[in-house]
Amino acid sequence: MCLNCKSLINAIDRYIEKADDDLESMLEEEERASPKEMVKRISAIEAFIAAALVSQTEYFISQIKKKKNLKQVMENIEEIKLKDVSLDELKSMFRKEFNDIIEDSADLYIKKTDPELSVSRLSKRTVNWIESWSEKLGDIMKLNSHNEIESILKKGIENGDSIDIFTRNIIDGGIRDEYYKARRVAVTEVLRAHNTARQEAFMQDPSVLEKIWRHTGTHKNDPRENHIDMDGQRVPKDEPFELIGRDGGVYYPMQPCDSGLPPEESINCHCISQPVVSEDILGLPLEERQRLQQEAVDEMDDEWEKELDRKNRAKAGIDNDTAENEKENDIY
Repeated sequence: MCLNCKSLINAIDRYIEKADDDLESMLEEEERASPKEMVKRISAIEAFIAAALVSQTEYFISQIKKKKNLKQVMENIEEIKLKDVSLDELKSMFRKEFNDIIEDSADLYIKKTDPELSVSRLSKRTVNWIESWSEKLGDIMKLNSHNEIESILKKGIENGDSIDIFTRNIIDGGIRDEYYKARRVAVTEVLRAHNTARQEAFMQDPSVLEKIWRHTGTHKNDPRENHIDMDGQRVPKDEPFELIGRDGGVYYPMQPCDSGLPPEESINCHCISQPVVSEDILGLPLEERQRLQQEAVDEMDDEWEKELDRKNRAKAGIDNDTAENEKENDIY
């Protein structure tokens, strides 16, 4: 019986509560919509991902224990990976969470610039982003996780570990660190969804003409120097920013944490975009602003349909120039 378990659990709970309080304060300073709700979302997503990763670890350990040695495991690794369904539910979870976050937050963000407007429906581009990024993110997580497990196996083989030593090292040594990864993904993806909602609000609000990149990170979350350099960059709301990556490459994100950015430019990025508002448009009658908003959504949807048609034609080989131009810069 663990005599100190209760005090240990209480200490862990206090630590988690403190971490969440700090995160909520940070989100509030960043002018996020509903910081308290964001923290709740992050915690729920984190718990779901962690449970899936732990389940996956347990699955692989059960398969490993069926083999005589790690070399035999490696010989059968492709079959083992193929039968792994541990992370399959992540896609539907991400889809639901992204949809809920963006629907709720886009309305809150548009009210920050025009309190009388509402986001009653999302543009087709954003709806497509929710679907496609949920699918892609689930695939990325599964691929990365499989690659990690295979890498651990190779190291175990090099060390000459037995099955028992190897599985004990994974369980006791925290090699997989499922909870850390779950937290990192949850924070990043909620920030990403909020930035997408903010961009949607900008596009629907006729009074927003431009947007400004704002670096909001602190020394606590290891700010990226190139993101600090981005602070103040101003562009029309329907055009991308220009970001010089740490790898020297040039990227064109529509907002900070854009899903088209590489992981080193988006993971745990707390940058935001701020609106540049026209007081003249804000001074128009509500009915006129609502009409302009509807026109904006219709134009966004028309443009998305045309872009989708161009991409489909390119994939079919009808327009090879378009295929080459969009190959590297396909955000969605």
